[in-house]
This record gives sequence, structure tokens and C-alpha cells, in this order.
Amino acid sequence: MNETLKVRLIELGLTEDQVTKLANEGVKEEVDMSLLSRDDVKLLTDCGFVIAAKVAAAFAPAPTALAVAVPVTATDPNAEIPEGAKPSTAQVNSFASSLGIDPNMLSMMMFAGMAGGTGMGAMDISGMIPISAIVDGYSPKIRNMFLMVMGTLEERHGIPIVVIDEDGAVNKPLTIEYINGLEEGRDPAPDNVYYDGDGVPHEVIRVGVDAQSIYDADPCDSSSALQKNGMGTGRVNWKDVPLEVRQVAFYAVLSGEIDPKNDAHMSWMRDHIKPTARRLVFQGQAPKALASWNEAMRTGTLPTLRVMLTRSARRREFMPRRRSGSPRELAGIGRENQGQL
Repeated sequence: MNETLKVRLIELGLTEDQVTKLANEGVKEEVDMSLLSRDDVKLLTDCGFVIAAKVAAAFAPAPTALAVAVPVTATDPNAEIPEGAKPSTAQVNSFASSLGIDPNMLSMMMFAGMAGGTGMGAMDISGMIPISAIVDGYSPKIRNMFLMVMGTLEERHGIPIVVIDEDGAVNKPLTIEYINGLEEGRDPAPDNVYYDGDGVPHEVIRVGVDAQSIYDADPCDSSSALQKNGMGTGRVNWKDVPLEVRQVAFYAVLSGEIDPKNDAHMSWMRDHIKPTARRLVFQGQAPKALASWNEAMRTGTLPTLRVMLTRSARRREFMPRRRSGSPRELAGIGRENQGQL
């Protein structure tokens, strides 16, 4: 052992006998001391813990650049991801951090098999995240990380999983309840209609479909939406008219008992279609339509008379809605009619 190292070790608290023990173990230079930990020093010299710690710290190698943590760039986990694009690493990191997940692990799993569409592709990461956290962050109006993870969850089950209210808004508590039931092995909701605890039916639709872009259909032209004020074909105003009346009118058009091109028929409709009307208003004019309504009521196949807009908005909305889907993406009642939900 060189003299300089020997003097330094004694200054740190070791005795000459203890320094000799280190020399006998092959310590000759300072670089040799950098190989020893605190426990190694204590074991070889039988010195105290404090002195061993001081000696080990004095010769410990300086940390390398690889040991310095690289800060994660702050990014909004709710930021929109353009159609056809993949999330950036910064988005993945922020998304993982917001849910308490290791960003490196999430990135490794996601990018291992990511594909286009709503989902992540071959690698399903939905099992790493609580269902409640996925659903709470989900919105069909924006293609973000939550929507993409919801997409992989739906792909795994192979059925629609989003429960909506009558106005088309996502019912998050019922969606969480429904998905948790599927995860436990429960059967899917028949005809994609899920009943809440009070027996109220709720429609189940696909991930990414904005049901609030779905509007009341014109009973006289079921492929078209009514105007915002309720006005439809032949200047018939359907605002606040009961659904059963609109359904009978729909069947009357199918049976030919009401012809939207016949001025006399449209005049009759304008006189009789009121918010106070009931389906029996058609008893004299459209008995076949009433019979069709009764049969559909008995078999549970009444049309919902809802239609999705297929043309994009002329001006970009503050919160863009997803109108790229077709009406058949809504797995609802009565969708067997073309253009009819």
C-alpha cells in the first residue's frame, strides 16, 4: 500500500493494524478502496460502523451521468390525439403519472403492439388501470388516451360497453357497473339495453360514438333529422309530440296510408299532430299502422326514431363531436330499418 493512502486511512479513523489488514487483502491504491462498501471495510478491519461509513464514503466513485434522473415533460393527459396518430411519449408519461402507473412500464407495453383505431392494438393495458379511472376520464367527444384505453377494453369483450342516458350523455356510474359485471363474467345486456336499479332501460353503445350527435328522426322521412325547432316534412311540427304518435306515423308512411308527397295527407297531419295527441288519432286514417305498432309493441321491436348526422359540422366546434360513425354503430332497438335507429 502506498504511503499517501495509508496516511489518509489513518486520518479517517483507522488504526495502523486495521490499515495493514486492508493491505493484506490486496488494497494498494485509492482505486482499490473504491471497490469496497461500508460493510466490506467493517468486515476486513473490524472497525466501528461510523468509521467504516466514513472510509467507504471517502473513496466512493462519483455518480455517472446515467444515474441522473431525466425529468418527465409535463403534458395534459387529456390532450387530443389526431385521427390515425399515436400518442407521444410525453402524453403516455403524463397519462401514467395521473393514474399512478410507472410511465416506463406503460410505454413499453403500449408501443410493443400499437395499431390504429380507437384501441392500442395487440397489447391490452386496460387491466393495469381501474375501470372507474378509465371511465371517469372517457369522453366520446375527444380522441385521447382514455378513449384509446376504452377501445382496447371494448375490443377485449367484443361488445359495446358505454351506457348512455336518454339524452345521449354517457352515464358513467352505470358504465362502470356494467363493465365490472362483464369483467366478473356476467352475460352482456340483451339487445344492448341495460336496466338500472329502478328498472329504467339504458342503451349501450360503442366506444367513440357521440350519442349526443344523434337526433330525433322525421317520422315522414326516417333517414333525416328534424329541424331544431321540431319542424319536419310537409311543415308538420313534431316538437313535444309523444313518441308513440311519431312511431305510428312512421308505420303509416311504410304502409302507404300517409304519403309525404300528398298535400291532403300532409294537411291532415298538420291538423292532428299536436303535443296532446295520442296514437289513436290515426284510427281512421291509418288502421294498418296502428296494427303494426301494436305488433311491434308486443314483440319489443318499436323503432327509436333516432338518427345520426353523417355530415361534419361546417365550423370546428369548441368540443368536437365524433360524427364519423354510421347509424349502425349504435346497437339500439329498431335499427333494422335503413337509416333508422
